[in-house]
Formats: sequence, C-alpha cells, structure tokens
Amino acid sequence: MSDAAAAAGWRGRFPALQHRDFRILWFGMFFSSATMMFQFYAQGWFILGLTSSAGLLGLLGVSRGAGMLLFSLWGGALADRMDRRTLLMATQTTAFGIYGLLSILVITDRVGLGLAFVLIFLSAAVESMDAPARQALVPHLVPREHLPNAVALFIAAQISSYAFLPPMAGLAIETIGVGGAFAVSLVGHVVVVLALFTLKVRARPVPSAITVLRSVGNGIVYATHRPRVLWILVFGMAVGTLGFPIISTLAPYWMKNELGLGAGGWTLMGWFWGLGTVASTATLSTRNSPRHLGGIIIGATSGFALSLVFFSLTRSLPLAAIAWCLNGTFFSANMIASTSLLQMIVENQYLGRVMSLRGLSSAINQMAAAPLGALADAAGIGRMVPAAATLLAAVVLVPTALSRTVRTLDAEAQHAAESERAPVSA
Repeated sequence: MSDAAAAAGWRGRFPALQHRDFRILWFGMFFSSATMMFQFYAQGWFILGLTSSAGLLGLLGVSRGAGMLLFSLWGGALADRMDRRTLLMATQTTAFGIYGLLSILVITDRVGLGLAFVLIFLSAAVESMDAPARQALVPHLVPREHLPNAVALFIAAQISSYAFLPPMAGLAIETIGVGGAFAVSLVGHVVVVLALFTLKVRARPVPSAITVLRSVGNGIVYATHRPRVLWILVFGMAVGTLGFPIISTLAPYWMKNELGLGAGGWTLMGWFWGLGTVASTATLSTRNSPRHLGGIIIGATSGFALSLVFFSLTRSLPLAAIAWCLNGTFFSANMIASTSLLQMIVENQYLGRVMSLRGLSSAINQMAAAPLGALADAAGIGRMVPAAATLLAAVVLVPTALSRTVRTLDAEAQHAAESERAPVSA
C-alpha cells in the first residue's frame, strides 16, 4: 500500500486527528490519564491501609463526591463564560499543587485520615471544574462532522490507560510506596499544561452580564426542558449512583475480602477492566455518525449492570476477570456514546453547563459509596452488589419499554446530520 493510500486510510478512520490543536490536546490528555492511574490506585490503597471498614472506605467517595458536587456546576458556568483554555491551565496547575503537597505529606508520614480526605476533597473540586471545560473545548478544535470521532478519541485517551497502567500502579505502590505513586502522577499535570500552552485556538464564549448563579440556573432549565438531554443525564446519574461507586471506591474492599487479592492483584484486575475499555473505544473511535448512539447508550448501561451482577456472583478469579473485562467494555461504550450525543444535540453556549450536569453523576457515584459501603457492612457486600446492579438495569430497561423518547435518544442528532447532507435548492 502506498504512503498516500495509508494516509488516506488513517484520515478516514480518525479524521479528528487531522487537526493540529486536537492532536496536541489529545496527546496531553492521554499521557495525563496514564499517570492518573497511579493517583487513583494510590488513593484507594492508602485509605484502605488506614481502615478495614467498607463504610469508612466509602468516605473516600464522600470526600471526592462532595468536592465535585459543590463545584461542578460552577465549573460548567465558568466554562461557558471564559476562555476554556485559560480555565484548564488554571485547574491543572492547581491540581499539581494539591497532589504535590499530598505526596510530600504521605512520604514524610505526616498525614492522617482527616487531612487526606480534605486534600482529596480539594483535588476533586478542581477536577470537577476541569472536566466540563475540557469537554466543552472539543467542539472548538474540530469541525462538526468530525465531532463524534473527536469525542470518542478524547474519551479513549482518558480511559484506555486502564488497560495498561493498573499493574504498573500496583508495582509502584509495592516498591516506592503510596507517596511515590502520588508523585509519579504529577508528571501528567505538567504535560497537559505544556500542551495547553501550545494550542492556537481561543475558546472564548460570548460575554454574559448575568451572574454565575443565574447562569447555572439557566443551564439546569435548558437541560430539563430537553427530554432527550435529560434522559441521557438521568441514565448517567443512575450509573453514578448504583454502579460505578462499586468500581471506583469499594473495589479494593471486594478484591481484598471477597477474592483475597493484594494491591498487585487488585490492580491486575483493573488491567482486565481496562482491556474491556480498549475493545469498545477501538470500535467506537472510528464512528462519524450519530446513528445508533441511543441504542448503544441503553444497551451499554444495561450490560454494565448485568456484568456487575455476574461479577458479584462468582468467586472464581478467571470468571471474575471476564466479568470485569465486560464491565469495562460496557462502561466505556456508554461514556463514549452519551458524551458524543450530548456534544451533538446541545447548543454550544450551554455545553459547559450541560457537561457539568453530567459531571454530577461522577459526584453522586463518589457520594453514594458511603451508603453503599455502610449497606455492605450491614447486609454483606455479596448481597449489596447484585441488588444494586439489578436495580440499575431496571432503571434503564423500564423507561426504555415505556417511552418512545428514550427509544429515540439520537433522533435529533440524526435529523441534524441528514439536514447537513441534504442538497441546497437553487
């Protein structure tokens, strides 16, 4: 195959990567997400080392979730009012400072449970302002026809590191300690800031005279008056409440007490979960059409719930690894499809605020870890997980059966795409 044919094939499959600023930011986020794995696993293992209770481990989720809940909507409003590139530089620099301090305190053994929760709360607050600005920046980097591909690639950059880095994170924790793992994650923030410095785009929304609080309110009203937007957000909230807390916060408790694994075994299971994310991102990252995105959202959310039920019912490590892999596949498919669809049907002037509402599901999934952990302590985690996952599947499938709006989540995006392709009459 000639070089020209190879280039054409590459551009055809990943057209968003043709655009310079998108390539730069994509690379920065890919590298940052890779190093964030060290941060994610270090948090869970550090807190687990200070307590043996699933309920107290759930407080890690509360500290994360409270920061997201209090600052996510504000961050979305800021993303719709100021230069999104400048906002990202500020959030990434602040996160570097917080995790730098946490690294020093852990290495010198000068941090207890309370102070750790405070610093994790602050880092989550900063990240909740970073996420909507990052997502709202994407439409400024590529033309509309390349947006589904750009969103898929962007999310792939964020979550594909789950496929490669968990074992390295576990090795780092066991060799250089939790503080060393925190320190490794600092490199990612530096790379993102350098990438942002080189961007030529300036994503400055139209100036607004209304207050930030009023702007937040307008974003909520907009989302609640768009039924398809609202349903996508509701399904994300359901995943965040009933499913992902088990994956993100309570997993080390399950791996240690139900499967008998240490830090290395836990992170190795994380590697299987990450392999699943690669399967879905490799498939969906080449999409350039909104067709079937609604069905993917419904199917992937249901699959996420049912694979979690399967995982909770086995104590066989091979079967658990398969279930964990499937769970990662469905989770990333849902994330890519729902984010792509929101990017396509939400007007740009509301995009930051709508994405911050989506970010609330991340806050809820962290906050929900505490009551789910307490329920696990009371009734047994082996009963809690399948019950929560079954309820999640019902939350998705029942509205799908009853509502045509839910069954046609991608109708607006498909109509817009068909209108753009239609010839203009003389």
